[in-house]
Amino acid sequence: MAVYMISYDLHAPTSNREAVEDAIKSLGPWCKYLTTTFLVSTWLDLDAVQSKATAPLDGNDRMIICKVTKPIGGWLSQDQWNWIAQNL
Repeated sequence: MAVYMISYDLHAPTSNREAVEDAIKSLGPWCKYLTTTFLVSTWLDLDAVQSKATAPLDGNDRMIICKVTKPIGGWLSQDQWNWIAQNL
């Protein structure tokens, strides 16, 4: 099991936010941390995560996917830290 951080920017003319977020959420247990940033826990490797998460993107959209390892820091809610503790 691995945890990946997925962050994206969607650019006009289309707005495919729902399809992008559905693709991310389909990867496994997830937590949305920022407006366009998720952590996802999955058995998939990086190539499979990238293939599924980027499928609904348009040519002018952008996405970065990073494997998350300890230690991890930041300014988050307690619920978000709880998710990290349970999944990382």
